[in-house]
Amino acid sequence: MRGYRAQSIPCRAPDSARRGVGCSSTFEVKVDNSLHCSAGQLLFRSSAQLVPCWIVAICLLFTATSAAAQSIHSIPRVQQSPTIDGQVDTGEWAGAVSIPVNIEISPGDNVPAEVEAEALLMEDGEILYVAFIAQDPDPEQIRAYYQDRDNAWSDDWMGIILDTFNDERRASEFFVNPLGVQMDAIYDDVNGREDDSWNAIWESMGQISETGYVVELAVPLKQLRFTTADSVQTWGIDITRNYPRNRIIRMRSQPQDRDISCYLCQISKAEGFADLEKSRNLEIIPTMTATSIENRDPAIGDWEREDFDTEGSLDVRWGITQDTYLNATINPDFSQVEADSAQLDINNTFSLFFPERRTFFLDGADYFDTRENLVHTRNIADPEYGLKLTGREGAHTYGLLATNDEETSFIIPNSLSSRIATLGDVESKVAIGRYRYDMFENSSIGLLVTDRRGDDYSNSVVSVDATLRPTPQDTITIQSMHSNSDYPQLIQGRYSQDSSLSDNSHVIEYNHNDRRWDWRLGYTDYGSDFRADLGFVNRVDYKYFVTTVGHTWRWDDDHFFSRIRFAADYDRTEDQSGLLLEEEVEFFLNMSGPLQSYLNGLFGGSETYWNGKHFDEQFNMVNIGFAPTPDLSIGTMIRYEDVVDFANTRLGYSKRWGPNIRYRWGRHLTLNLRHTLQEFEVDNQKLFTANLTDLRTTYQFSAHSFLRFTLQYNDRDRNQDMYLFPIQSRSRDLTMQLLYSYKLNAATRFFIGYSDVGFQDDRYDSIEQINRTFFAKFSYAWQP
Repeated sequence: MRGYRAQSIPCRAPDSARRGVGCSSTFEVKVDNSLHCSAGQLLFRSSAQLVPCWIVAICLLFTATSAAAQSIHSIPRVQQSPTIDGQVDTGEWAGAVSIPVNIEISPGDNVPAEVEAEALLMEDGEILYVAFIAQDPDPEQIRAYYQDRDNAWSDDWMGIILDTFNDERRASEFFVNPLGVQMDAIYDDVNGREDDSWNAIWESMGQISETGYVVELAVPLKQLRFTTADSVQTWGIDITRNYPRNRIIRMRSQPQDRDISCYLCQISKAEGFADLEKSRNLEIIPTMTATSIENRDPAIGDWEREDFDTEGSLDVRWGITQDTYLNATINPDFSQVEADSAQLDINNTFSLFFPERRTFFLDGADYFDTRENLVHTRNIADPEYGLKLTGREGAHTYGLLATNDEETSFIIPNSLSSRIATLGDVESKVAIGRYRYDMFENSSIGLLVTDRRGDDYSNSVVSVDATLRPTPQDTITIQSMHSNSDYPQLIQGRYSQDSSLSDNSHVIEYNHNDRRWDWRLGYTDYGSDFRADLGFVNRVDYKYFVTTVGHTWRWDDDHFFSRIRFAADYDRTEDQSGLLLEEEVEFFLNMSGPLQSYLNGLFGGSETYWNGKHFDEQFNMVNIGFAPTPDLSIGTMIRYEDVVDFANTRLGYSKRWGPNIRYRWGRHLTLNLRHTLQEFEVDNQKLFTANLTDLRTTYQFSAHSFLRFTLQYNDRDRNQDMYLFPIQSRSRDLTMQLLYSYKLNAATRFFIGYSDVGFQDDRYDSIEQINRTFFAKFSYAWQP
């Protein structure tokens, strides 16, 4: 089903650097690719008795095998702090420990690196100091550009990964390019996820020299979470380097065994940080926003000005201890300054996903993660206050969140589509609780509870999950969920919902990954009355079985290809009554070659059900791209398919083309252009043509400030004679935004900008402006 089956997911540099995948492209994956378990295997008597006894039994049988012995580095304590200026002075760093970064892990398999680098580390009881010294035989080929933070993944960069609890499950990551542009993230090894929306406050500076580049970092220890102890601490540590030239080469400070699927279990250890000085671990962030909005009805023609609106908010982050944090907010600033990436939503039956970007929800967000997306805080649209506690003690990890929402909205899902429902101005109270217990060396079991209620509306979910690693190559993920929901008369009538709903859902997934083979088996069972109004669950009432087998070939620089993966996939989806919704066979091809080139293919066919009929669909997709010069990257997606016309319940033929280009003029100016063209035919006659353009041009003055122009244009042209119901022949949307940003650090920021929105349908001869907005935002991170 095109509405939910597949989307392109980027394989990003930091993730592939850790695992040695070596891809810089996109590949086609299932949106609903969870592998699942049968409801008949579970013991449910009530939501309070959710824990299946077979989960406990399985947990007692499994213990993971750890990696080989790791190197141990001693981090010295120094009295004199270095100046963070991108220049390594011998006297300033004389007492630091040196860690070489000279092992190529991709595309080479733990071979000596062709270029050398090292990291110098030391600490003074409050700050961890790191200097990266990267040698380069031709510094003119160094790829380094001034960019906004978290955007330099395709540049040269070096980074440090810190498993501060030394539990091989969670790590803080700090990357920086040769000009000092920062990137940071949280890596969750339990769920295999990386969250680069996390932002820490740290200092960096870099310079390019005649022999390579040097970068210096200062990471305050109070930005990290770790167990407070007077004795010497042991942390997991990794140093990585990204070296993008003809191919993207990744280097690390220790080997990576591709026959071990976990990452943090393979990194080295660092000892030090004894008798850390107690500090007032408090961060206070006041924010002020100002907006001036004008709206216009084109039929009337006059602009209507809303009042000039100014609003203040306050966020507080308090480290009660180094492993327990309290976040609080009053009238939180949830204004979203930058536009979301545009997505084509024509002939799509399921709700689109947009990521969370709001500060209060981001800190410690990974503490609430589970296999299924049951906590998607973007559903909390307009809160007045919020309180969150996250922490860890030994093997116990926990998170609590309480807030309200002045505008209550949620997804109404079924087996073939989903819609967004709203209660308007009805306020709801939100409470979320998460607990995880880590057992053995790499396994865990957890509990999640979410609750949202207001007036005569309520939704609660209880979930038990387990991640088990019986061998270094194999992972078993299990999740069982139960929900109870009550909906008011408004929702019952408008969306044909019963007043009270209650149901169960279950997921089990088995994955195997070694240096050559990967395979998975899985089963999903989502009950028809299951609802997760605080998560992103846009499909229910289905049972889904999938199996995938893949093989990977790897070569070094002497071969044209550095990596080829071929995989075959079979899946079958039924609704809860046993009706076949889809039976599908897919073949995947992923290739990496010179000039950072990639080719990813998806080919297959399916029997698909829609609106009382079964259709034979067939699809072919190729995603290809390369970087012919350091400044230019070009790619395109081409997709041809026989696909269901959901609006009219018949089989059609779709052609989709999606070129993208990124070009840089010098180190400061960048142009990103993405376009999608879709042409859809039925019986050799045009049904619709859709064009979607997303243009972003940025002038980055420095690592701290930029000026960006964004244009998003969506044009849908329909053949009215081919539709079975009245429809507009043309609809167009045009959004433009001009934004200036200055960021001293991740929390001290200033934005000012202008945006306008235009619209056109059959009533108008051209695009008519319907909204224009001036806005400004200032936030300041005060650390007393």
